[in-house]
Amino acid sequence: MHCKHVSSSLPEGFVVTDVTFLSPSRLATYADCQRKFDYEYVQKVNAPEKTRLYLNQGRAYHGTIEVVCEATSPEDDAQLIYDRAVEAFPEQWREHIDSDEYASNAHQKYQRLENLEAIKTFFDPDGGHGIDHARQSVATEKWLECVENDLGLRGRADNILRTDEGIHVIDYKRNLNDVITSYTASVLEDHLNGTDHDPKRVRNAFQTATYIEGVKQSDLYEDGMTVRFSFYGLLNRTSFESTPGGYEISVRGYPRETTDIYEEHYDTIWNLLRHAHEGITSGSHDPDPFPLIHDEACPDCTFREMCAEFLAEGVQR
Repeated sequence: MHCKHVSSSLPEGFVVTDVTFLSPSRLATYADCQRKFDYEYVQKVNAPEKTRLYLNQGRAYHGTIEVVCEATSPEDDAQLIYDRAVEAFPEQWREHIDSDEYASNAHQKYQRLENLEAIKTFFDPDGGHGIDHARQSVATEKWLECVENDLGLRGRADNILRTDEGIHVIDYKRNLNDVITSYTASVLEDHLNGTDHDPKRVRNAFQTATYIEGVKQSDLYEDGMTVRFSFYGLLNRTSFESTPGGYEISVRGYPRETTDIYEEHYDTIWNLLRHAHEGITSGSHDPDPFPLIHDEACPDCTFREMCAEFLAEGVQR
């Protein structure tokens, strides 16, 4: 939990002396299970660590995108941007990847080629989305803070683009599996009412709120700007084809904008945020509604073997 005094970047008229700023990941963990938040962030229990392969791969392609965007000017040639990305990737891979985490050299080789292909496709001089992302980038890995509806939010944006219409904040992901869409957004109301449990899409909503409101209260925002937010899956579609010389990997990435979802479900999202935010700051960690949490969250929880509520529920059943 991070507490600090509100910065002078807040809108005129705010009279707040101290605010607790919470990240989307912490808030979403609480929305998943209050006891899980207690174990992970309050008691800081060391749970068995899951594989870090995909986390480290994410750092490699995030690092590559950051290097390229920081080095690129709006007038740079597309081929130059592509070459810059291909040159940056090997160093980022070496920095973030631990070969001991792979079962074999062949496995590491395959995933390295897969991620490199994602970077090549993203920065393809012939229509790759990364070309505009690099040219329009005004900040990468930028911390954003906001106070909205008396709640403090804080998160780090992967990339912030300056477009003709205003600002577009981008969050890069491996893929868009389980990322909220207009067809699945109704689950937010169900989660709030305790009739369904979908912390992944709730987290997407929290991220959208944090970055849209955060950039509005940043030094990058000017009155009248349009603000948008999108997730971008770099490896949304992957295919593998055997060749006489080995194999070829094809990768396709694309974005998913959630700005309209945020506007349409604004009240529900902020009610979810308030419930999690106030629960965290008040120190309330009793899982509720526990029967739903038990069925939906406990099966994949790394803390369940030490969780009194989970063990007691098993005995009762």
